[in-house]
Amino acid sequence: MSDHVIRRGLDIPIAGRAAGEIVQLEPPDTVGYAPTEFRGVIPKPAVREGDSVERGAPLFFHKAHPSMVFRSPAAGTVREIRRGRRRVITDVVVEVSGGDATPLERYTLEDLRKLDRAGAIEVALASGWWPALSTRPLDKVPVPTRTPQSILIGAMETGPLQPGPQALLAGDDADALQAAITLFGRITPKVHLAVQAGAAHPALDRLEGIERHTFSGPHPAGDPGVQVNLVDPPRGGQEVWTIRAWDAAALGRTLLSGEFAAERVYAAVGKGVAEPRLVRTLLGAPLRHVVGGVTEGEHRWIRGSVLTGEAVSSERWAPFRSRAVHVLPSEVPRTLFGWALPMFGTWSFHRAFLSGLVGARPEGGIDMRPGLWGGERAIIPIGVYDRVVATPDILPEFLFKSIKAGDLEESIQLGLLDITGEEAALCTYICPSKFEFDVLLREGLEHYEKES
Repeated sequence: MSDHVIRRGLDIPIAGRAAGEIVQLEPPDTVGYAPTEFRGVIPKPAVREGDSVERGAPLFFHKAHPSMVFRSPAAGTVREIRRGRRRVITDVVVEVSGGDATPLERYTLEDLRKLDRAGAIEVALASGWWPALSTRPLDKVPVPTRTPQSILIGAMETGPLQPGPQALLAGDDADALQAAITLFGRITPKVHLAVQAGAAHPALDRLEGIERHTFSGPHPAGDPGVQVNLVDPPRGGQEVWTIRAWDAAALGRTLLSGEFAAERVYAAVGKGVAEPRLVRTLLGAPLRHVVGGVTEGEHRWIRGSVLTGEAVSSERWAPFRSRAVHVLPSEVPRTLFGWALPMFGTWSFHRAFLSGLVGARPEGGIDMRPGLWGGERAIIPIGVYDRVVATPDILPEFLFKSIKAGDLEESIQLGLLDITGEEAALCTYICPSKFEFDVLLREGLEHYEKES
């Protein structure tokens, strides 16, 4: 076991954390997928509008790799297949009416140990949980024909208001996690497990076939991309695949039970949620079903984290790759002569207010909203960005300037393939020039893919 202490980073004290017991919700009227959530996947429908589907039946698949299927979270009728620009599928919607589940192959741990690599890949693809995997670098759904250097299972979360293993893993998930680890061990020779230092969980304590690593420190200490950079950085053009422990547990439950594990826990968080809560419902449930009541006024709905999530309409679906729905009030009140007031109850990374010298924060967090005053300015190298970038040997100012200039070779040397989206988003959050570094990073990675 190795211990990693993250010194650089930032925990954002935002209000609206989910609390209390998990609320079991009634099945929603509809469930849906947003295929655009899966980078690198070209979706092709396996059904038509009006078709009846069982729970676990394929709804669509990856055009380049047809064995990579996306399974229905519920039995019902395909209500709609929405398309956007260039006929790209943006939503696949199923009207829930109840019914049978499509039987899948069941496996024991002994069955999984006997698989060769090709067989393990086939089993993982057929489970419907292959899209929960992500590559480092590039953060895309892995290509099944590639062999990863290793696989890292992230069993902690440090993002703003994001639920962690205590909420997302049950005590009896140990068998399911072990099944997933056994399967991954047939795909790659090395499987890593990243856990929170000092935290214990019955589902994580006695797992076999893994190299255990502990992490502590501020966000992005819980980001699997940062953990890969410290544990087993990709070498010689290879990839390291990552997956969250709760998604690995869902994969394991599917393998052991022979049924697609469609039930999951979501966290409805943020100042715009009337009662922030944890709920148990179906994968891809409508956002309003997950959130329940909201406060008065207009809101911004975010699937995932406020740092790297996607702002969407409230009529869309809960995400596949993350476990939180964040709602923020859109109205941002302005304070007359706010720059000259102590502004107690506010917070600034740069300690721009007198309250920053006191250091005290409200117990429930601070009401932060998506307002932006002033215009975009030039990137000024004042030495703040490296205070939130945890990956070693990266000079953020020079890296982002090289991406902006289109100098691909220099940006690669400065860490284009090493820095994570969470780190770039933290740079955006503290940026005095109001520059969106996470968007710039994605542009740089797309440039890299196009040229290579």
